[in-house]
Amino acid sequence: MKTLRFIKYILGLSIAGLFVSNTAYAKTFCSMTLNSNDEINTFALALSKQGFDFVELVPQNKDPRWFQQACASGIKCDVLLISGHFGGLFFGEGTSQTIDIAQMEKASCDNSCPGILKNPKEVFLMGCNTLASQARDHRTIDQYLNVLLNDGIPLDFAEQVVASRYSQQGFSLEKRFASIFPETPKLYGFFSTGPLGKYAAPILNRYLKNVGNYNTHLDTISNSPNTALLNAFKGQAFRETIPQKAVPPEARGLYCALRSNDKSIQSAALTRIAQENKVTTYFDSLASQLSYGDSIAGQIDQATKQIISKSLAKIKANNSQLVTIQHDVMQVASSLGLMDPITRDFQVRMLLDQAYAQNMNYAKVRQICGIIRDEPGFQNMTFTRLQELSKRSPYFMLTLSCYSEINNDIRDFLFSKIASPDKEHERTIALYVMKPFWNESDMDFLSMVLKTTDPVLRTRIFISAKKVLSQYRYSLLNAPGLPACVFNAESRMDYSLGKEWSCLSENQPNLSPDICDYFAGRNPDPENADDMRWYCWSNNKQRFLNSRPECYLLAETFKIRGNQMKNIWNCSNRDIYGY
Repeated sequence: MKTLRFIKYILGLSIAGLFVSNTAYAKTFCSMTLNSNDEINTFALALSKQGFDFVELVPQNKDPRWFQQACASGIKCDVLLISGHFGGLFFGEGTSQTIDIAQMEKASCDNSCPGILKNPKEVFLMGCNTLASQARDHRTIDQYLNVLLNDGIPLDFAEQVVASRYSQQGFSLEKRFASIFPETPKLYGFFSTGPLGKYAAPILNRYLKNVGNYNTHLDTISNSPNTALLNAFKGQAFRETIPQKAVPPEARGLYCALRSNDKSIQSAALTRIAQENKVTTYFDSLASQLSYGDSIAGQIDQATKQIISKSLAKIKANNSQLVTIQHDVMQVASSLGLMDPITRDFQVRMLLDQAYAQNMNYAKVRQICGIIRDEPGFQNMTFTRLQELSKRSPYFMLTLSCYSEINNDIRDFLFSKIASPDKEHERTIALYVMKPFWNESDMDFLSMVLKTTDPVLRTRIFISAKKVLSQYRYSLLNAPGLPACVFNAESRMDYSLGKEWSCLSENQPNLSPDICDYFAGRNPDPENADDMRWYCWSNNKQRFLNSRPECYLLAETFKIRGNQMKNIWNCSNRDIYGY
């Protein structure tokens, strides 16, 4: 086959092109290195001399669209190695890039990344639980959930990952990756906790020495177990998976059809899984695609709806402690016409009450936030309740940034915290939350609070209410330091990166999260904008660690997901001295 391919290539060349390098047909070894480079360095050292071309898909910059760009490049990988921590997404300690399993699922089902997701003959998924089934291991559900939360992964996302790992609904992580790489003969990964890269690398090195010619190994790959690799990783929770055995083509077809944007394809697949009593098996596909207001109820018959309704009731009962999964059930039920708006509103209120009653740490607050964001126009707060919940948790006020609209009770509550906060973080959060909601009717209140003699506070109020105060910027910002910086920024015709950075460096003591986000938000480069936010963190660390709500607010403003996760980790784990 290789000789035939070479002859056809030569016949297509001019005489001048007959002198072809021996590496013209070198196989391409692709990597996504999101944490340790020990594994890829081991492969490169062993295989470069065998003619392999090594291509790192994760760039040195922090471009959040790196995966889409890699797909669009047209590269065809013969082998793919993904290395990093894994918890529903791959991430690392020394890089800001991440790759979400949902991104890969979408690209695979859309067939928008065939060279990376369908061409490889082998895929190495070097992260914990990448090929896990739904069988229990040495950790409980709560222990695994806490591991994910400690890595900075949001609670709503973490609960979905935990469900994939331990619940009996949806595809296991092994099957999800098998669906992502449907044409790859072999996937390798871990069904539980795996070794760090520095420990995996010597194992891989011994394996590669045992294999010898890796070109021959790839050309002769079969369904037979790779005993050399399995023996090398013996005792390390290592697994080999054949995608088409784990998820047959027909099952993967349903998996992707349920994720389709074509409602007729989606409804036909849904009818079929209901008839085959497989709603529970495909629940994660339904939950990922069906959302509030995205109804396909008219395309599903009543008998099918009844079957689905019974399955959803079982899923909800089996996940009574996982608030996100219960909300996913509501989303699916509503989109299929199984829950009317009044019932949905009531159940969302009950679900949030359940969440408010639990330990309202930052992770819980982010989960509450996710539910509120998925409920456009939802309102559930009175002034008295706002006071009570804000006293119970210093993080509660962060949930107020998640409402698409605010009622008068929320507005009055925020005004009280801007005018006379019990703690400074309350004013900071209130100014941040109010930013999109100011209107001309608020001018009396603004006139009152702007009488402050503190020029920095006056500047922060201006930043928050800029859309109604812009015409008054000269009188409000007529002071040296930060006020002058903001005035010049607002008056400048063209953006000046150097001058905006100077504003940060010259006003370090005043770098509250709202001020940091103001300058970062003006920066058109998302990577450099996040660098501004890191500058604020590094140069005002003591303030943020003494005021954790402000620390988390700063973290939420990061635009690159890996950066956000890292700063959440800082807020959650570092002591007040930054260690």
